[in-house]
Amino acid sequence: MVEKNNNYEVNRDYGSSFDKNFIEKLYSYRNQMKSDLASLISINSVRDLHTSYKGAPFGKGIRKCFDKVMELAVREGFKVEDFDGYAMHIEYGDGEETLGILGHLDTVDAKHIEGWNTNPFELVEKDEFWYGRGVNDDKGPVLGCFYILKVLKELNYKPNKKIRLILGGAEETTWECMQYYAKHNKMPDMGFSPDCDFPIVNCEKGIIKCQYEKELKAQLDGINNIIEIKSELNIDAVCSNIKIYVESRDVEGLISCLKKASSITKKDKLIEIEYQGKFALSRNPHKGENAIFKFVDDFVNVKELNLEGKVIIDILNRYFNNDIYGKKLGLFHEDAETGTTTSNLAYVEFLNKKLLIGFDFRYPMGIDKKYILNRLSCIAGEIGMSFNVLKDLDLLYVSGDSQLIDKLSKSYEKITNKRALLFTKGAASYARTMKNCVGFGPSFEEDKPNSHKANECINIKNFYKALEIYYEAIKGLTK
Repeated sequence: MVEKNNNYEVNRDYGSSFDKNFIEKLYSYRNQMKSDLASLISINSVRDLHTSYKGAPFGKGIRKCFDKVMELAVREGFKVEDFDGYAMHIEYGDGEETLGILGHLDTVDAKHIEGWNTNPFELVEKDEFWYGRGVNDDKGPVLGCFYILKVLKELNYKPNKKIRLILGGAEETTWECMQYYAKHNKMPDMGFSPDCDFPIVNCEKGIIKCQYEKELKAQLDGINNIIEIKSELNIDAVCSNIKIYVESRDVEGLISCLKKASSITKKDKLIEIEYQGKFALSRNPHKGENAIFKFVDDFVNVKELNLEGKVIIDILNRYFNNDIYGKKLGLFHEDAETGTTTSNLAYVEFLNKKLLIGFDFRYPMGIDKKYILNRLSCIAGEIGMSFNVLKDLDLLYVSGDSQLIDKLSKSYEKITNKRALLFTKGAASYARTMKNCVGFGPSFEEDKPNSHKANECINIKNFYKALEIYYEAIKGLTK
């Protein structure tokens, strides 16, 4: 049976009178939930260490968001604890075991304001969607799970485990929030993170974000001398723009090689060359278009480069150019169940005699992290560069035979009438902070939430469908 409730569909038959009461009560809070979500969206909770202080290690915006959620928890009579501004949890129920629901309150910035059709810090409802920074990643799903606990509490549901909604403040950056939380708490026995996709992400690839660094003299000993290279130092995205500054004594000869340049600006002997690509997140280099590849494709044909220019082009061409799978690094691996390695060349900068090369490498099962790090370190030695790991997250894998997967599968299948397939993502959710945890929604296959981009949104109908799935999952894992 499918019926309308507050203009949104209830997606299933009631399994019991308790289920009926739960769904009706959850939907009755639609307006209040929207109001609370609007309050969270209005807070710019981007990491800002310039405003950090004791109890607010990630800045006042994230602290303000923590305070708002704690206010909601106190309002509803929950046990709530703040861990020095790094993380917090809201607790319901008793038991020796704990079910964890792991989410985050920090967001990426909204600096590309020109791409937004609405104010990113205002919850806007339009054409059956909600828009706003964090509405999908991860404030909306977090608040939805909070409301599930609120209704369970009001209906006096007695779970056989403690249920903890665990919220961090540095998921989009350093993850020190969960490291701090784990030092002060025993991690849950099982859990899920509503910060991913449906059906079930039982494998999240290992992630190594790296940087090579080298001092160069920037000598003008060629006909065409690369003197500067500028690109945004964003390790989390495919490079979509890069500018190269060349001092040339053969301007026409240089320009004849620049087949893929987006623009060329001449100022006497100084040439500014710009390459445009297409933005994509580091985990999906196949969805982007790397501007650095275009730069290298052109400059391998430029004659009489200065020594530094030759060094830069040789390194980029030998180990990275036109390769998104790590083959040139000697690290390509493919696993039948969990996919392939990926390599994203994120940025190249040559300023003040210093060369920086930033890249993101992700790996499935079947290849050892120590082997990867050793290979990357060896390459650094071969090219005379220092090697630094900027971020390192271990691979997550939960067997499809586990009780957790079984219960989550049943909850998904009950609401959607579709088989709960398991799949791998290159993304990173808090699920990987535990041994028995997976990514689980809120996005469905047809959704395009624009997370980390302009016009972040969530389909309202699908949002409530996700909440029904989460309710079934929580009930199934705690009875």
